[in-house]
Amino acid sequence: MEESKRFLILTLADDTFAIPITSLLEIASPRNIQKDPNLSEIFEGKYEYRGRMIPVVNMKKMLKYPGGPGASLIVIKCAKGILGLLVDGAKELLDTRGKPSPLPAGVVNPSLTCYAGVLQNGDDLVLLLNEDGLVP
Repeated sequence: MEESKRFLILTLADDTFAIPITSLLEIASPRNIQKDPNLSEIFEGKYEYRGRMIPVVNMKKMLKYPGGPGASLIVIKCAKGILGLLVDGAKELLDTRGKPSPLPAGVVNPSLTCYAGVLQNGDDLVLLLNEDGLVP
């Protein structure tokens, strides 16, 4: 029997993305994010998470979307540690038994490490984010 996999569906403008639920630590309001001039431009600053400061990526800046930072802070664990993601919202949980499909050749630049594949969510396709490839 194939194992069910769960993903958190995130929104950014009118687009949807997913991250594995196993990476999710918390969904929070982005309060008290402190600017840090030592971080690159994709970072909004640092956020205190359970007694330690973590970097917060502005996903709109990273993926080159217009507009200000999102209204939801998603705290995840990745290969480089704990990371905050500013997104417009956390929409729903997706349960699936199928594996993510690979990205079609020529659709996304293969040098971008932030994508891991495509998921089917009803009639919609959702880009699966590679949590370990979000920061350089």
